Parts: sequence; structure tokens; C-alpha cells
Amino acid sequence: MVGGLDEDSSLWTFRVILLGSISFFFLLILNKYFVKETSECIMSTASTVVVLYPLGYIMGLLIPKRMVYYPTFGLEFQTNQGPFALKEYAMISILANMGATIGGFTSYFVDGLGY
Repeated sequence: MVGGLDEDSSLWTFRVILLGSISFFFLLILNKYFVKETSECIMSTASTVVVLYPLGYIMGLLIPKRMVYYPTFGLEFQTNQGPFALKEYAMISILANMGATIGGFTSYFVDGLGY
């Protein structure tokens, strides 16, 4: 039996959006910079994912549980839905991987165009 199932919690939480965006842009910018150097170095997702799990866990402990309402847009969300779940971690690592992949390969595409 698998313990800790989180079927009732939402996938797009505040932590996923915040940590996923930060990791996406961090790896995108870092890989774009390092691909242009003479000694090419590509940052992988593994380096950031090792850092992101403790950050997500700490955010799960420290962020207060409260609802945030934006009546103008009809938007409401909860800042903390409970402990840091594995599906949140998986979604953050997918977003980080997208940043690493896009940052590493678009530079080759731009180089092929003659820049």
C-alpha cells in the first residue's frame, strides 16, 4: 500500500507556480549564457531539483494557510494546501527541465541562423 496519497490536493499550487517559475527562468538564463562561452557547460535539472525539494518542504512548513481572493478577476487560491507533495515536486522538476532544455537548444538554433 502506498502511503501519503494526495488525490484531493490541487496540482497548480502557489509553491508549484513560484518554484517552477524561478527554476525555469534560472536554468533558461544560465544555459543561454553558458552555451555561448568557449568552454561549453550545460546545467542540468538535477542540480536545481536537489535544491528545490528542501525549499518546497520549508515553504510547506512556513507559509501560512489562508485564502487569497481577487474578486476583480474571479480568482481565489490558498497559499498553503498542506505538506509538500510528490506531485508538486514532479511538476516543479518538469518546469525546471523545460527551462534547461529550451535554454540549451535555442542557442544552437540562433547560431544556425547566422548570429
